[in-house]
Amino acid sequence: MPWLTTGALLIAAYVAQTIWGWRWEWLAALQVNELYKQLSGLVLVLFFLMQWRLSVARMGSASPTTRLLTLHRDQGALGPLLLYLHAISFGHAYIRVMSISFLGLVALGLLQQPLARLNSNPVNTAWLVIHVALAIVLPFFIGYHAFNAFYYE
Repeated sequence: MPWLTTGALLIAAYVAQTIWGWRWEWLAALQVNELYKQLSGLVLVLFFLMQWRLSVARMGSASPTTRLLTLHRDQGALGPLLLYLHAISFGHAYIRVMSISFLGLVALGLLQQPLARLNSNPVNTAWLVIHVALAIVLPFFIGYHAFNAFYYE
């Protein structure tokens, strides 16, 4: 399960660098650039839309292909890296909530297979409800953030 290790390490690194205040100055300087912020934000939005392919496939069929599930899982593990390239810190106010929600969504995704092995319907149902709920709420945060970013710049 290299995706599990990769995702867990990326989340831990993001949280650790925030707690200890460590950062790459060259990346922080790049993130001040307006064009970079817009392009890296676009990459995050496209990534998020790409992750929704699984839900769209499930609407048309009860069992999406194994390949699609694998892509969803493997690509999802890289989410914290894309977030870090866009924003080196959690931010403030609603942006902090959005960042933590995004990382929580990825963390929940990483826990899917270990939780599925428990063979507990209540646990699996709770996992699915929370994972999908975060995936539904995040686009509203993202849209609000994009509106503010473009309106006030």
